[in-house]
Amino acid sequence: MKLGGLLKSLAPTIASAAGGPMAGMAVKMAASKLGLPETTTANEIEDLIERQPEKAVLVKQADADFKNKIREMEIDLESFKTEVEDRQDAREKNREANDWTPRIFIILCLFLYGAFIIMITVMPHDQNDETIISLVLGQLSALLGTGGAYYFGSQSGKK
Repeated sequence: MKLGGLLKSLAPTIASAAGGPMAGMAVKMAASKLGLPETTTANEIEDLIERQPEKAVLVKQADADFKNKIREMEIDLESFKTEVEDRQDAREKNREANDWTPRIFIILCLFLYGAFIIMITVMPHDQNDETIISLVLGQLSALLGTGGAYYFGSQSGKK
């Protein structure tokens, strides 16, 4: 996308993002400030500013908003990285301490899950019990999933 100097001088952050992965978001923010449809292109925004120079103030505001949005996204990314590192650190400390509590808890959950499945399969139950059965089955499934994520980790920290 070739941009003239007008958008580059008024909104440098938006103009620099116009060729990258943030292009859609940058142009949409500028278009919404100008009251244009979301399908507006950067070149159409430049044409509008050339015809109506008073709208340049709105583009500068959109540029400042976009800069703030990028800053928020970077903070969110840093927070996420810290969270992943913290989880990994807790997992490693537990392995080093050789604590059996998580292992016993997961084995107990697995046993309860299997026993519950056998019980609801073998024993007759009426229509009114199905909600409670689904609730308990969901909770036990979530516990097993959490235990698996604890022991085997998640893909969010690996690249």
